[in-house]
Amino acid sequence: MTFTEYAERILFSDDLEEKLRLEPLDTLIDEPETAFARAIPASKTPEPGRPVTLVPRKPREHDRAPLPSRPQLVEEESRGTLFHFFGNHEMLASELMALALLKFPDAPAEFRAGLLRTLREEQRHTRWYVERMRECGVPFGSQPVSRFFWDAVAPMETPLDYVTRLCLTFEQANLDYARHYGAILREAGDTKSARILERIYEDEIGHVGYGLTWFRRWKSRDETDWEAFRKHLAFPLSPSRAKGNGAAYNAEGRIAAGLDPDFVRELSVFERSKGRTPTVHWFNPDAEDVVAAPSLAAYHPRQTIERFIADLETLPAFLARRDDVVLVRAIPTRAHRERLRRLGIDLPEFEALDAETGGIPPGSLIARRKIAGFRPWAWCPRAAELFAPLRANLTRREDRTARLFSEERRRLFSKIEQVLWWREKADPEFPSIVCEGLDAIDGAVARLREDWGPETTVVLKHPYAASGRGLVRIRPGETLSPNRVGSATQQGWVVVEPWVERVFDYSAQFERDHDGATRRLGFTRQIVDGNGRHLGNLAGPKFCRGLPEDLARFLMREVLPAYDPGEPLVREMERWLGLGDHRGPAGIDAFVYRDPRDGSLKARTVCEINARATMGRVTLELSRRAAPNLRARFSIERRSAAALAEGEPALDAQGKLGPGAVILNDPESAGEWLAILRIEPLN
Repeated sequence: MTFTEYAERILFSDDLEEKLRLEPLDTLIDEPETAFARAIPASKTPEPGRPVTLVPRKPREHDRAPLPSRPQLVEEESRGTLFHFFGNHEMLASELMALALLKFPDAPAEFRAGLLRTLREEQRHTRWYVERMRECGVPFGSQPVSRFFWDAVAPMETPLDYVTRLCLTFEQANLDYARHYGAILREAGDTKSARILERIYEDEIGHVGYGLTWFRRWKSRDETDWEAFRKHLAFPLSPSRAKGNGAAYNAEGRIAAGLDPDFVRELSVFERSKGRTPTVHWFNPDAEDVVAAPSLAAYHPRQTIERFIADLETLPAFLARRDDVVLVRAIPTRAHRERLRRLGIDLPEFEALDAETGGIPPGSLIARRKIAGFRPWAWCPRAAELFAPLRANLTRREDRTARLFSEERRRLFSKIEQVLWWREKADPEFPSIVCEGLDAIDGAVARLREDWGPETTVVLKHPYAASGRGLVRIRPGETLSPNRVGSATQQGWVVVEPWVERVFDYSAQFERDHDGATRRLGFTRQIVDGNGRHLGNLAGPKFCRGLPEDLARFLMREVLPAYDPGEPLVREMERWLGLGDHRGPAGIDAFVYRDPRDGSLKARTVCEINARATMGRVTLELSRRAAPNLRARFSIERRSAAALAEGEPALDAQGKLGPGAVILNDPESAGEWLAILRIEPLN
């Protein structure tokens, strides 16, 4: 029998026994005349023959069941389900190898001979799985089977396509799966299944090594293995497909297959979605400044802001899911990503913006992918400009047609608008006076001191500012002058309020879903300096632990319940955010203070509403990584002043962080600012 005849039987037969029947290797010959005469054109992709119950198809959403978990694999039926999944993959691999023999008759004879040997091993693997799943009471074909392998590899047009897509991608992933599940089954006492997976694992090392040999022969000598591998994978394939889902990354097996250590390290930290449509994130904490500018063209960020953004642009990674995308100017170094991976922090995919324009680069992968949504740090005209070219890629029609920014969205940023909306709806006893011009400010200051006492310090707030920037304090005895209040009045209207003795600063973090429903996610303590500037946040269990008894009682009984779902304050916030059709993260900054008139505790339950991501939200998300009875302290510190006395955290048995400190942005590239996560005991 010729190679061609053997390959045709495996590829096109709809009889399972025929597809899996092995011919003695010494009876198979490679006849060039037959191979060329019956070759399938490289541009053609036929359908494999299958029994009716095993015809692969694109799975519907409800068909996408996860692989059985470790506890489930003590059950025979669950093992059968696992083998059914693997059996289909092995049969697809044998069919794809048969297709490669038929498509590439002019490939080197040594390559074709190795391909045939590998094909026969894949047939044998399939037979082992079919027999074992039958013993588990799960007939082959009793469950839906996917065709993803076929659709991803079968369009191959060159032998290099074949070894890149099948050997170095799907078979490399099996280095993780086979070892991972072999160990689990041995632990469960199923030594027969464990031995099957261990034998397959050894074969897969050889299969990856075979593909690697030819890959290196055919790739450009000017490219590293990693560069060539990424270059030759056509979307939707990516290096992420070369790793097993939920299986431990097997660096040793890859080294044994001949992959170089640099390739193995690069793959270990590479992330891209394997199916879920990603959300695209972007860090633009200067959104308030952009909104305040008369036009986008007129906005020119200060160098200090530019350095801040450049140093901290990866912060959205800690709000993103693993298969999301974060747009950055510079992708963090591999060493930094490895450092975070060792701490159990899985990062999303990073994609670099155009170095000259700051926009989506021509030919960018994200420009060709479906997108679930956009998540800038905050919506502003610059964010709308950045994401506009990607709107056609959004999966929801209403998102494709919705305005990315509008005057209604702009209104959400204005402290003037917030005061006008909220002063009668929350904390009506706390005076917030909106005024314009020096005379009006002078009158507002006089009224506040009449009500709150002559020694009251007064603060002026910009309409657009964040994190306590741009505050102007007017102390008793100071004379108001255009120069003195100019920085506050440069945006026109200002808010005038009393400067009070803050006892406790906090924020309530929310998420407004696509349908408009608002969920409270939790609270964080805010760390502010004596001038009201934001320095950091704390988050963890037992929010009021360590506070003075009277403050803790006041918070628990009279303040925090106001943020419960369905309470008037939350319903009002939903209406406020709905004005600008805001979706995504939102936070309420608030504080407890002592009334200077009688010394009692009072709450400013709505000091400011942030219709955007906040450092408090980052802290809350990071706190979920802390081990029990520990809290997260998040701060942004000048590199020159940062003092890290703590060591790096250790992971507990559940993969949670113990006490210690982590630099979250890349210290190798950060010029001025470091984002630091400290895990510490509760007070």
